Amino acid sequence: MTNWALIVLLCGIGFLLALLAGVVSAALPHPTAAHWTDRLRRGAACSGIVLTLYIALVGMVVGLVVVFGIRSS
Repeated sequence: MTNWALIVLLCGIGFLLALLAGVVSAALPHPTAAHWTDRLRRGAACSGIVLTLYIALVGMVVGLVVVFGIRSS
């Protein structure tokens, strides 16, 4: 049960970080993104990039834990 709770926690944190980055990216004014759809598209792209990087980072950490056999119990 603890493992599933940690997995859900990691997924939730990653989703919230990506959502926050997308909202901030869409909220920042930019001269080339005058229309709201352009800003929405930019925010969605930023969310995708942040989520991809977060998944890669978590995957590397989990891979290192598995390779080196680091266990808490």
